Amino acid sequence: MPYWVKRIALRSGELVTERELRPDENYFQGAAPVVGDVIKVRCRDRIFDAKVVWGNWRGREHGAEVIVPLRVQEI
Repeated sequence: MPYWVKRIALRSGELVTERELRPDENYFQGAAPVVGDVIKVRCRDRIFDAKVVWGNWRGREHGAEVIVPLRVQEI
């Protein structure tokens, strides 16, 4: 089940959407993290830790072909 980080809330308060990100940026194969998990993301030539705040909740089942969209917050 692939997942794609589509929105990133930066510490500065700025919101980065999928329009600014490259199509292959922050697109991962494997089990999608759930809300509350910390993952590494790439944004504006930086790699940093971010907390998942929306998109995949515990106990939710997705089909193998579904791309799970996530929103994260820089920590």
